[in-house]
Amino acid sequence: MSLNDLHAILALRERESHIFDRALRAEDPQRVLFYSMDPWQLGVFEQFLHLAVELKGHDAVSVYFDGVLPLCAWENQDIQPPPHEVLRRRFEFMHDCFGIKGRGISTYVDPTAARQSAEDIVNQTPDSLLMEMRHRGLPIGKIALRDLTQYSLGMFDPRTSEDFSTYRLHLVHAVMSVDLADAILLRESPDIVVLVNGKSIMYSYMYELARMRGVPVTTWEEGGYFDASVVLANDDRAIDFPVDEASWQAARQRSLSESETEAVDTYFARWRKQEARFYTYYEREETDFERIRRELDIPRGAKIVSLFTNIIWDTNALGKDRAFSSMFDWICSTIDWAAQRPDRYLIIRAHPGETRLCFKTRTPIIESIQAHYAGRLPAIVRFVGPDSQFSSYEIAARSAHCAVYTSTLGAELSLMGANPLICGTPFYSGKSLTADISRREQYFDILDGRTPKPTVATDNLRKLLHVVIYRLVKRPEFFVGIHGHPQKPRIHIESFENFPESMPIFNGIVESILHRRSFVALPAGVGVDREMAPA
Repeated sequence: MSLNDLHAILALRERESHIFDRALRAEDPQRVLFYSMDPWQLGVFEQFLHLAVELKGHDAVSVYFDGVLPLCAWENQDIQPPPHEVLRRRFEFMHDCFGIKGRGISTYVDPTAARQSAEDIVNQTPDSLLMEMRHRGLPIGKIALRDLTQYSLGMFDPRTSEDFSTYRLHLVHAVMSVDLADAILLRESPDIVVLVNGKSIMYSYMYELARMRGVPVTTWEEGGYFDASVVLANDDRAIDFPVDEASWQAARQRSLSESETEAVDTYFARWRKQEARFYTYYEREETDFERIRRELDIPRGAKIVSLFTNIIWDTNALGKDRAFSSMFDWICSTIDWAAQRPDRYLIIRAHPGETRLCFKTRTPIIESIQAHYAGRLPAIVRFVGPDSQFSSYEIAARSAHCAVYTSTLGAELSLMGANPLICGTPFYSGKSLTADISRREQYFDILDGRTPKPTVATDNLRKLLHVVIYRLVKRPEFFVGIHGHPQKPRIHIESFENFPESMPIFNGIVESILHRRSFVALPAGVGVDREMAPA
């Protein structure tokens, strides 16, 4: 079990207790609250942060899940939750290993009274008004519905009595979570709140309430581009890989060195070969387009438009809309457009992660499209399923137009010269780097050849990707590999002597949290990260 790494941390913490006893008080001490709802292996990042904050002379408070709420981080549509006692004991073990006196959320509210109050509020609201529900100023009806997409591993559009029962349970959870966040913020009066993601059932409400009340929030998440890495954001969601404007302007004004350019290109070459990450999407990628074309029954020389979808419950796609109301709206709108153009063929490529990740998608995109059209699907539509070995890169390269919603594939294809239309709002959009779509009319005018694509600035796109991959994403020094999965890092530290300064990368993270600086560390000579203004 990967948490076995923590036994060495416990022994080291006990052996070097004197280091913590002699920590000096900071001149202007901050009170940092760690809102920990998930005792996952990667979550020990927060315990290291807690110790670092204390050693720098500040106050650290770790609040952890020990029940109370009707939902927990270790459940979804397909997975039944473990007894909450299991999560409580796991948190207590992790905190004990680091010498942290954590506080269970049950110490902030009365569980029975909180549940009854929440149920009363939800029960008095008719089904037709659930989406418009607000509590303590937060639009919990919309937040809960958004987060249910991830929880249910698919599109969630409540129609049946069972659907509304599920929705109501999540709204009870929402009301209780908001009341819990309110109680914690009032009692602890934190200067900074640290939590994961900011867009999931366990974290959305603390994130939104703290932001609404002007409490600085730092979010963090699995880094994505490297195993055993993290990405962070101040007063924003880390899952969106945000680069603050000052850091971006500084980065775009300088040229990448030859080695930096090579680093970006090599990274994506390795990504395409499935060597950059733990996750893999092909066993044997089929790159022979003639074979692909024949198997899809597309005539030679036909004009092709190709769409590359996200996993429908991916938080990177939820709420990342601009020209279309959702990814599904984009897909269906394109199908309806193609239905009137029999000289085109529309290829819809389902994301390989639908079937290859640990959680299988409940509403696969191809099945959802087929159900929506109920036998009326235009004959020119071709599907490439999530298990297909057909190369997305080859399909895009042979298309008259290709498009993505928020996938990183859009950045890759842009670097390759395919110039995809970017129809959602991924982190690389909105900076005049890619062919971003701002209006649906613009999208269809481009597909019909009435309007040219927006200009793609590959040099500057490469600069942004270098900033995100090699500056924003961090690999803390105490993560030294993985136990078979990126969310289970190997953990090792020789000594807490001079910690966290002994770990320059991690120390930079701590300083950026405490002093509200950008997490983007620019090369020497470019300029010191400016203080981030409150969002």
